[in-house]
Amino acid sequence: MTDLSTFELVGRLAVAAFVMIAPTLLFLGLVRGLEKLRDDAFIDRWLHEQGHEVEDDVLTVLASGIGIESETASSRRCPACGNPNASSARYCHQCLARLPS
Repeated sequence: MTDLSTFELVGRLAVAAFVMIAPTLLFLGLVRGLEKLRDDAFIDRWLHEQGHEVEDDVLTVLASGIGIESETASSRRCPACGNPNASSARYCHQCLARLPS
Protein backbone atom coordinates (compact mmCIF):
# COMPACT_ATOMS: atom_id res chain seq x y z
CA MET A 1 0.00 0.00 0.00
CA THR A 2 1.37 3.39 -0.93
CA ASP A 3 1.42 6.42 1.31
CA LEU A 4 -0.73 9.34 0.22
CA SER A 5 0.92 12.67 -0.22
CA THR A 6 -0.45 15.62 1.71
CA PHE A 7 -1.90 17.24 -1.40
CA GLU A 8 -3.58 14.04 -2.52
CA LEU A 9 -5.12 13.54 0.92
CA VAL A 10 -6.37 17.13 1.08
CA GLY A 11 -7.78 16.80 -2.45
CA ARG A 12 -9.66 13.62 -1.59
CA LEU A 13 -11.07 15.19 1.58
CA ALA A 14 -12.19 18.26 -0.37
CA VAL A 15 -13.95 16.11 -2.98
CA ALA A 16 -15.64 14.06 -0.25
CA ALA A 17 -16.81 17.21 1.55
CA PHE A 18 -18.14 18.66 -1.70
CA VAL A 19 -20.03 15.47 -2.58
CA MET A 20 -21.65 15.40 0.88
CA ILE A 21 -22.49 19.10 1.23
CA ALA A 22 -23.31 20.26 -2.32
CA PRO A 23 -26.64 18.38 -2.73
CA THR A 24 -27.93 19.76 0.56
CA LEU A 25 -27.00 23.32 -0.37
CA LEU A 26 -28.54 22.94 -3.83
CA PHE A 27 -31.76 21.58 -2.32
CA LEU A 28 -31.98 24.43 0.19
CA GLY A 29 -31.39 26.92 -2.62
CA LEU A 30 -34.19 25.34 -4.64
CA VAL A 31 -36.59 25.50 -1.69
CA ARG A 32 -35.75 29.14 -0.97
CA GLY A 33 -36.15 30.04 -4.63
CA LEU A 34 -39.55 28.36 -4.82
CA GLU A 35 -40.64 30.20 -1.66
CA LYS A 36 -39.65 33.52 -3.22
CA LEU A 37 -41.60 32.66 -6.37
CA ARG A 38 -44.63 31.68 -4.31
CA ASP A 39 -44.57 34.95 -2.37
CA ASP A 40 -43.91 37.15 -5.40
CA ALA A 41 -46.37 40.00 -5.98
CA PHE A 42 -46.11 39.43 -9.75
CA ILE A 43 -47.60 35.93 -9.37
CA ASP A 44 -50.47 37.31 -7.25
CA ARG A 45 -51.16 40.04 -9.81
CA TRP A 46 -51.08 37.55 -12.71
CA LEU A 47 -53.47 35.19 -10.89
CA HIS A 48 -55.82 38.10 -10.19
CA GLU A 49 -55.78 39.12 -13.87
CA GLN A 50 -56.57 35.54 -14.89
CA GLY A 51 -59.58 35.52 -12.58
CA HIS A 52 -58.18 33.20 -9.93
CA GLU A 53 -58.50 33.80 -6.22
CA VAL A 54 -55.21 34.15 -4.37
CA GLU A 55 -55.25 31.60 -1.56
CA ASP A 56 -52.71 31.41 1.24
CA ASP A 57 -53.30 27.78 2.15
CA VAL A 58 -51.11 25.52 0.02
CA LEU A 59 -53.26 22.44 0.70
CA THR A 60 -56.38 24.23 -0.53
CA VAL A 61 -54.63 25.22 -3.75
CA LEU A 62 -53.33 21.70 -4.36
CA ALA A 63 -56.68 20.10 -3.51
CA SER A 64 -58.56 22.43 -5.86
CA GLY A 65 -56.19 21.46 -8.67
CA ILE A 66 -57.13 17.79 -8.44
CA GLY A 67 -60.82 18.31 -7.70
CA ILE A 68 -61.12 17.26 -4.07
CA GLU A 69 -62.44 19.26 -1.18
CA SER A 70 -59.73 20.14 1.31
CA GLU A 71 -60.18 20.05 5.05
CA THR A 72 -60.06 23.85 5.31
CA ALA A 73 -62.96 24.19 2.88
CA SER A 74 -65.21 22.25 5.27
CA SER A 75 -63.76 23.77 8.42
CA ARG A 76 -65.18 25.78 11.27
CA ARG A 77 -63.78 29.11 12.35
CA CYS A 78 -62.75 29.62 15.95
CA PRO A 79 -64.97 32.19 17.70
CA ALA A 80 -61.99 33.50 19.69
CA CYS A 81 -59.31 33.98 17.04
CA GLY A 82 -61.08 33.30 13.72
CA ASN A 83 -58.68 30.57 12.63
CA PRO A 84 -60.09 27.74 10.48
CA ASN A 85 -60.14 24.31 12.15
CA ALA A 86 -61.12 20.86 10.96
CA SER A 87 -64.79 20.05 11.29
CA SER A 88 -63.92 17.22 13.69
CA ALA A 89 -61.75 19.42 15.97
CA ARG A 90 -62.88 20.04 19.53
CA TYR A 91 -60.30 22.75 20.29
CA CYS A 92 -58.75 25.46 18.13
CA HIS A 93 -55.26 24.45 17.00
CA GLN A 94 -54.11 28.09 17.19
CA CYS A 95 -55.42 29.47 20.51
CA LEU A 96 -56.66 26.22 22.14
CA ALA A 97 -60.14 27.66 22.78
CA ARG A 98 -62.99 25.15 22.93
CA LEU A 99 -64.97 25.09 19.67
CA PRO A 100 -68.78 25.06 19.82
CA SER A 101 -70.36 21.68 19.04
